[in-house]
Amino acid sequence: MIINNDFDSFKDELLKISENGTLVIGDLDIDFFKNLNDQYGRDCGDRILEFVEDVLKKNLPENVKFKRFSDEYFVYTTDCSLESLFMELQEIKKTIASSHITYSDKWVTFTISGTVGELNRNAASIEKMMNILSEGLRNSKQAGRNTITFAPMEREQKMILKSSYYLKSELEGLTKLSKILERTESSLLREALDDLLRKYEL
Repeated sequence: MIINNDFDSFKDELLKISENGTLVIGDLDIDFFKNLNDQYGRDCGDRILEFVEDVLKKNLPENVKFKRFSDEYFVYTTDCSLESLFMELQEIKKTIASSHITYSDKWVTFTISGTVGELNRNAASIEKMMNILSEGLRNSKQAGRNTITFAPMEREQKMILKSSYYLKSELEGLTKLSKILERTESSLLREALDDLLRKYEL
C-alpha cells in the first residue's frame, strides 16, 4: 500500500522530480466514497482503496508512480507525455468501472473520476498545479463522474484564493481537520460542496 500523509513533503518530492524532466500529474478520486463507506462500512471502503491501488500497480507503466491521500490518488511521471498519461488513466477508469469487489456476499461497484495536467504547461509552480488539479477534478465530478479530463490552464482558472472567502478561524479549522483525517484540504472542501449540492438536489 502506497500512502503518504505528509502532503507538503509530497509537493517537495514533485518539485525535485520536476528537475529531471517535464512533470505530468494525474489526480484520481473515488466517486461517492463517503456514501460507499456509509452504506457498506469502513472495512469495505478499505477493500475498495486496496482494489484501486492494485489496479494502478498492475496497469500503470513502470515509470509512472502514484501516492494516495485518503481516497485521492496522485499519479506522476517525467517519462511520458500529458496525452499518454491521459490515455493510461482513461483505460484504468474503464477497468474499474467494469469491475467489482465482493463484500459480505454483495457485489460492490464504483467508479473513479480524474484529471491530468503538466507542470509549466498548466501552471508555473507545484502549489498552483495542485490548485489546477483540484479544479480539474471538480470539473470531472460536475461532468457526471466516471470521467477523466484535462485540467484547465492557469490563465483560464476561475478559482480565487480560498483566503479571500473564509475567515482565518475557518481556515485553521480546515487545516486541523485535514491533519486529523489524514486527507487533503481540497478533498474535504469537495466533499462539503458535494453534500451542499445533494442537499439542494443540484
